This record gives sequence, C-alpha cells and structure tokens, in this order.
Amino acid sequence: MLRIVACALALTLVAPARADTGDDAAGALREDGSVKVRAQAAIVLGQRGEPAAVAVLAEALASDEAPAVRIAAAGALGRLRGDDARTALELARRSDADRGVREAASLALEALGLAFSIEEPAGNAGGAAARSALRQALARHLSARGWAVVERGGMVLKPTVLRVDVKEGTGRTEVAVKAALVAVDFDGRMAAMLESGARLSAAGAVPEARLASYASRALDAAARALCEDLAARLAER
Repeated sequence: MLRIVACALALTLVAPARADTGDDAAGALREDGSVKVRAQAAIVLGQRGEPAAVAVLAEALASDEAPAVRIAAAGALGRLRGDDARTALELARRSDADRGVREAASLALEALGLAFSIEEPAGNAGGAAARSALRQALARHLSARGWAVVERGGMVLKPTVLRVDVKEGTGRTEVAVKAALVAVDFDGRMAAMLESGARLSAAGAVPEARLASYASRALDAAARALCEDLAARLAER
C-alpha cells in the first residue's frame, strides 16, 4: 500500500508537457518512452472522464512494462467505470505480476462498487465544518443504505447545507438543521431532488464548544434520511 501512495504522490509532482492535454494523452500513453509521461497520460485520461479512453487504458494496464504506468491506468479505469473497465481491472487484480498493481486494481474495483461520487457541499449555513460533516455523513450512510445508488454507476450527488440554527430559551437549547440532495445520473439527468431536516435539544444552555458536535449529529440524522429517501426514490424509476 505504501508503494501505491508513493507512486501516486510522485506522479502528482510531475506534469510533462507531452501529456498535458487529452488529445495527446492517448498517444503518449501508447508510444512515449518516458515512464513518467505515460503515467501522467493515464492520469489525464482518467480525469477527462471520456469512455473512449477505456480501451487505451485497459491496453496499458495489461501490457505496459512499467508498474507505475499500470498503477496509474488502474486508477484511471476506476474513475471511468463501465463493464470493460471492470473486466480489465478484474484481470489485473487476479494476474498482474506486480503486487502494487494488483492492489491498485483492487482499490479501483472498490471504487466501482460504490458507484457514486459526492461533490463538495454547497451552502453557507454552518460554514465549512457543517459542509464537511454533511459530506462525511452522506458517504457513511450511502455505503450502508444506498442500495439503489450502488446499482447505478456514475451517480453524482450534489448536497447543500440549507440551515443550521441554534435556539436558546425556556430552559432548553435546540439545534435545527436542514439539508438538500440532488442526484444526477450518468447521462446528466436529474434523478432526484430531496430535502431533510433534524433537530436536537438539550436541557439548559449548551457550551459553545459543544454546539458543533450537536450540529454534526443533527446533520448525520438528516443525511441518513436523505440516503434512505434517495434509495427509495431511485427504486421507483
């Protein structure tokens, strides 16, 4: 695993000009004599997200002599998804001679199994801490409860923190949150638009240092409801 991390870090530090654009990347991956250029080309192809790149990446994963290039190709295939990408990754996981490549293929297959991505949450309510808490909670609950999402590769989820309110009075403190979630399918069509909220209350005044924890717990509850509603909504399609 350390080898994979080291390779990934090294590749992010180099950006050879010959692999800067998607138009050049496929040719560079096939023909360039530099391991760094070929690996960077694989990364570029994965970032561009064009399904047509699956074939050249699968070829590199199967036949490039450099493990670093095959590792980069595996990661790129994990981003592109699709049956052909999965087939190439399964073959590498089973039979590649390099352990690092086999591990990279396994990680990419795990990413394919999740079959969803979560964008950075929008909204100013609660600040960066609330956005981070919502994103983490969605990832947790989707893995456990997003059955219908898992069945649909390429689903992109766009969350928003709509409200984080703290109300004090009458001997109690109440934290109320509201969040929204838009799901866009692999064709770019909106699959669902949902909202959910949650409230937590405590007797007396809650110290300011603990309010963030209350808000995080409330956002977790809202995220759980959003994930369950999303799974139910997609199951109806």
